[in-house]
Amino acid sequence: MEYVKFVGVLGGVALISYVLHQAFGDSTSDFLRLFMGSFMLVFASFKLVGYRMFVEMFPMYDPIAKRSKLYAKVYPFIELALGVLAIANLFETARLISVVVLMGVGAAGIVHSVYVQKRKIHCACLGNIIKLPLSTVSLAEDIGMAGLAIYMLFI
Repeated sequence: MEYVKFVGVLGGVALISYVLHQAFGDSTSDFLRLFMGSFMLVFASFKLVGYRMFVEMFPMYDPIAKRSKLYAKVYPFIELALGVLAIANLFETARLISVVVLMGVGAAGIVHSVYVQKRKIHCACLGNIIKLPLSTVSLAEDIGMAGLAIYMLFI
């Protein structure tokens, strides 16, 4: 059931992106930018809804959050800001590089925690709304967003 909810959220993000693209976009790169922005806004919202739980669980698998509680506290707001900047199409290069770094660090933390340490951790990125294990789905999200940002840097 949790995976159905997750697929529903991704479908909602795609629908929001499509509607925004129809209203404000005229190219494939506009759709990709709007998808990235919508994705980041929705996922930042999940983190903010379950903020206390996110701040407690995120350091279990994120290498920067392990060293800095402040980073765990501001991460949802960073993601929210990047989503707003993407939808507004502001600071493109800095925004995309930030996404690559943010998601790349997250992917590295997931790989280390799940595949190297073999830890069974609940994914904090979806708050208390969708309860999925930290796994291939989380890794695909981080790698997908980082890959999309890299692609957008070079198109």
